[in-house]
Amino acid sequence: MNNKTVTITLLALMLVAAVFVPLRSVSGQSSLGVNILQVDPSSLTGPVGQSVNIQGTIYTPNSTYQIVFARNVVASGTSDGYYVNSNFTVPEVPSGSYTITLRDVKININATQQFTVTTGYLIQVTPSTMQEGNAISINVKVAAAKAGVSYSSVVTVVLPSPANSQFTKTVQLGTPDQKGTASAQITFPGSSFSPNGSLTDYAGTYQVYFNSSLAQTQFIVGFMGSTTVHRGDSISIHATGYQSGETATITASSSKTGSAFPSQVVIASADGIISTTVPIPDSIAIGDYTMQISGQKTIKTVADSQEFSVVGYTVKVQTVNLAGEIVPHINVQALDPTSGQVTNSTSGDNGIATFKLEKGSHVFTPFWNGVNVGPNNITVTGDSTIILRCQLTDLKITVKNTNGVAMPFVNLNIFYQYQLTSGGGLKSGSSSGQTGPSGSFTFNSTLAGARYTINASMYNQVFNPYNNTVSNLPVQPTSEFIITCPNKNVAINVVGYNLEPIPEARIELIELTNGLFNSATTDSSGTVAAQVTFGTYRARVYKDNILVNETNIQAFSDSEKQIRCTLYGIQVSVSVVDFFGSPIINANVILNGPATEKLTATTLGDGKATFSNVIGGNLQIIAHAPGVDNAYQSLVLTVDQPTSVQIKIDKYISVVGMLIQVSTMLTILVILVAVVLLALVEVYIRRRRKHATKS
Repeated sequence: MNNKTVTITLLALMLVAAVFVPLRSVSGQSSLGVNILQVDPSSLTGPVGQSVNIQGTIYTPNSTYQIVFARNVVASGTSDGYYVNSNFTVPEVPSGSYTITLRDVKININATQQFTVTTGYLIQVTPSTMQEGNAISINVKVAAAKAGVSYSSVVTVVLPSPANSQFTKTVQLGTPDQKGTASAQITFPGSSFSPNGSLTDYAGTYQVYFNSSLAQTQFIVGFMGSTTVHRGDSISIHATGYQSGETATITASSSKTGSAFPSQVVIASADGIISTTVPIPDSIAIGDYTMQISGQKTIKTVADSQEFSVVGYTVKVQTVNLAGEIVPHINVQALDPTSGQVTNSTSGDNGIATFKLEKGSHVFTPFWNGVNVGPNNITVTGDSTIILRCQLTDLKITVKNTNGVAMPFVNLNIFYQYQLTSGGGLKSGSSSGQTGPSGSFTFNSTLAGARYTINASMYNQVFNPYNNTVSNLPVQPTSEFIITCPNKNVAINVVGYNLEPIPEARIELIELTNGLFNSATTDSSGTVAAQVTFGTYRARVYKDNILVNETNIQAFSDSEKQIRCTLYGIQVSVSVVDFFGSPIINANVILNGPATEKLTATTLGDGKATFSNVIGGNLQIIAHAPGVDNAYQSLVLTVDQPTSVQIKIDKYISVVGMLIQVSTMLTILVILVAVVLLALVEVYIRRRRKHATKS
């Protein structure tokens, strides 16, 4: 067999495999990340109507998926990333095994799981509640029934206790349809029920059974048209089972509150039916009530008694202060004057207190920490949100200095006392805050009748002991209390390094917290008296516009301060020497420093020049050799104390007061040495000649 034949055979085998091997889905998972991870119920069985939860994954993130059951799409949606969590209800299908398919719609890849649908039995009634004497429809159903089998059911209806009478009927359901469902519908009461005399004349709960235990439901019979009412409504009454023309009395009351409706006398029709309306009084309180009908002749096995409720409307009360700002945690009392009913609710962080109230005028009383802050009369007409304005004011606390300048970042400790409305004595509380950029802090929703003590402080120092009390605030949106920060007298003495006074020194004082600025100049004794606002200041001392010191001073009380400027009044001694370290006389020394004027001096016989009252800092010193152009030397140094420094002009040598360049001196020395050497050679040669002549 040649290579061509082998190749064709292999390609044919691969094609067959591609056709017959299933690639799209496998049980529970696929090769491309489409998986069914969990099915609930885990038994993978259930009847028609069973709720099923599918959890799994698909390949494409945040993409569309479908759940297919019995070839029908029963659920769809968008995955959460790769994750799928979906629910569906088992549809009407014959009993048997079915495939649940999870499909990634974008790439059309599936994952499957088998699910078995079991036969189910259902019994339903329509309507589920009704008035006495009416009929209901009973639907009987077998779902996922076996094909070709004829089904029947025994339907049993049990009357309310204490009657407990049972009426039964056999119902033929026939064979299931294409969806596997066999069903029938009957009416109760009816003559086909056994024994005769089926009825719905009793108020209460009726039980309905499918073959005693296969399925069960219930319905409720009453004589009232509605069981939830409001004031001003009317309840329609339809009660059966009385004698023709019989007189009966209708009453309603609450066992909890004792509140009762006016009794009402009615007369039954010729058919023994009591049909009337009962109005809901405008003064009735919210609550649960029991209505009863008592006939003069008829005593029903199950007495006509039914529960109903006066439910009230949802009323949201938003508590605000006089400035219209939300006030949380206010206890609100609602009084219904017509019924005398009192309810309480506390407003949450959003200022909302929720009530159930009936129609009519109500008195709302808000309480702030046990203090009545203003009752309001409000009429309720239905579900609503109302504004309850409390007599609470905003206390604006403003701090200024004696010049009226606002002071930010002042700490405030607030203490208050108030009288409880109930006469329970005095109560106290506290709060704290800090003034903002405008110099103010607002203590929101405060009690107008309270007494307030407000301690203002900076650097943990209280500065307003005589300006800290306020009481009897006016009942208005905002009240302002102004605290004046006092001035303090500070005497500052400015001295130099040697403690000598510095006259005409400029002092700048900048308050560290709020930036208040003061400036003053020392007198001839180096002293200045300043009146500054209470605080801590950064003191900057300038002499001839040069900063000579910076320090902090406290102005918490009248005081005297000394500021020693160690950079001022320093003595600097400059020694100028030559190459060999010998002093250079009459050298010109220039000192350049922070000062605007240069200082100059001439070296004396010891080669030294002295500068007094120098302002320290970074200094440049330049020494010029006398009588020689471009003969100088310089250096830079930082001076913060009396200093002696040597400057060597190392290109010159001082000879009897004259400066000679080192190179010139070396040349002279070389010439002298050469002359001496030549002289010595000449002497040596002459002596040799003389000695030779003698020989």
